[in-house]
Amino acid sequence: MSFDSPSFWLFLPAALAAWRFLPFAAAKLCLLIASLGFYAWWDVRFVGLIAVSSIVDFAVGARLARTAGQGARRALLLVSLTVNLGLLAVFKYTPFAARSFASLTGGELQSWAFADWIIPVGISFYTFQTLSYTIDIYRGQLEPAPRFTDFFLYVAFFPQLVAGPIVRARQLLPQLERRCTPSLQRIELGVYRIVQGLFLKMCVADVVAPAVGRAFDPDAIASLSTLAAWTGAVLFGVQIFADFAGYSGIAIGIAMLLGLRFPENFRAPYIARGLSEFWTRWHITLSQWLRDYLYVPLGGNRGGGLFTSRNLLLTMLLGGLWHGAAWTFVVWGALHGIGLVVERAARSALGLPRAPGRPRGLVGGLRAALAMGVTFAFVHVCGVFFRAETFADAWAFVGRMFAFAPAAEGAPAWEWRFLLASLPVALMHGAQLVREWFGVRTTGYVRALSVGVMVFLLVVLHRAERPDFIYFQF
Repeated sequence: MSFDSPSFWLFLPAALAAWRFLPFAAAKLCLLIASLGFYAWWDVRFVGLIAVSSIVDFAVGARLARTAGQGARRALLLVSLTVNLGLLAVFKYTPFAARSFASLTGGELQSWAFADWIIPVGISFYTFQTLSYTIDIYRGQLEPAPRFTDFFLYVAFFPQLVAGPIVRARQLLPQLERRCTPSLQRIELGVYRIVQGLFLKMCVADVVAPAVGRAFDPDAIASLSTLAAWTGAVLFGVQIFADFAGYSGIAIGIAMLLGLRFPENFRAPYIARGLSEFWTRWHITLSQWLRDYLYVPLGGNRGGGLFTSRNLLLTMLLGGLWHGAAWTFVVWGALHGIGLVVERAARSALGLPRAPGRPRGLVGGLRAALAMGVTFAFVHVCGVFFRAETFADAWAFVGRMFAFAPAAEGAPAWEWRFLLASLPVALMHGAQLVREWFGVRTTGYVRALSVGVMVFLLVVLHRAERPDFIYFQF
């Protein structure tokens, strides 16, 4: 069951009705059962993993609240870390570790090894959610949940269970203490976010997906022209933004209909004027999680330039590995880490502010546009390693991007209609730029008109078969 499947749109009204009309305790229990059923739709066996993580962390959280000794508290936190990260490591990284070990030792895995291995959908997301609960209690920033069912609902809550946003316990658990009826304005905004999210997934991401697949086909990379390679890289950027921001938008919209608030996960990342700004706009909840639970505990920027650079690199390397069990993801994270280190050093040397404000005058606008273009290009070059199947394919693709070469004989013809499908993403980023730089806000009439257009295109471009959301694999 997925947000873009007919079965989900039969499931959602029942869940909304139960939440709205049942007594509150029964409504929460019903929503918990519905959330577990939503997850079991993929594979009922893995519901047990969510239950194990929830039981362990609820018990650890309750014990932490009653334990004063620092050594005992650390031991309890270690139990939570071991169980959660252990399950994540076993199910997500065992094949990767085995293949890497075989490669380093000169061995070779049998073709049948790990052929039927299944990574539980959403395991990276709910692992980070449960860890935030015990870590926050350990730090004294959160009181333990009074009821296990409330905590289990927080972990398994269906809108964000599979692909985020990563909602922390201190953000959602207080909202489960009493039912909040959404205002008409929040309902309208929730419907808008849902329609926009479906449109981004079904009318943008799914439409450009075939072009991206052809560009990154290992047999076709060597024949790409420089223009075609850059077009493929940019279209992948469009695809993954529309796919993931679409999912997050739908989750946020559903939460609004339930009277709940989720944190924003995307804010026009391709208008960023630097990598540090990019990571405040892209997958915001992951960026903040890595900052608060990894970068800051490592020491953050408190120990000088080299120490800070080490922390940035480690954080981004682990962030890359969180996304996928392959060396290409590690390289992707390393490139972003190196980029952040270089950017930080350059800003310090030139005396530039960490957070650039609204540009002033023509010169300021040109500088902002140049910084935006450089950031956009760097992000999409790094994205090649995120998308390519192997490191060799990624390196060959980047080579075509900078080869200044025409298309080889027999290369597939490009259909430029795919760039037209990217126009909504460009308009979204342009609208955000206008809001931030000039303070122009979207009116309700414009939003209503855009909903009508998006619904029309959803009907016109409807297809029976659609690819899964990209982040389901993470």
